[in-house]
Amino acid sequence: MNSGIYSVKFATPLGYGVGLAVFKDGSINGGDNGFLYLGKYTTDGAHVTAQLNVKQWQPGVGSVFGPYTNFDLNLRGTLQADGSSFCVSGAAVKAPNIKISIEGRRISDAA
Repeated sequence: MNSGIYSVKFATPLGYGVGLAVFKDGSINGGDNGFLYLGKYTTDGAHVTAQLNVKQWQPGVGSVFGPYTNFDLNLRGTLQADGSSFCVSGAAVKAPNIKISIEGRRISDAA
């Protein structure tokens, strides 16, 4: 995966959203209009795994995981060969029955 800033789109059966995430040296930092994403990722060829903590920073903004406002995600998926995009899926540890899918597209270098 190429380090950089990625536009991310995500969806669960309960909703969808968009945000930005910075991938650099195995770390992920990002957010959207109500939540922060902090975590780590690893790659193995065309495969990527990630563990994220997602927590609400803006009260009143709804979560794609319903009532959960602070949760951990375990994600697995694939990378494009050129490192410009990825697709992952997984679930929240607190709500393993609610599946999430996330698509990311690299939009810029990271500082």
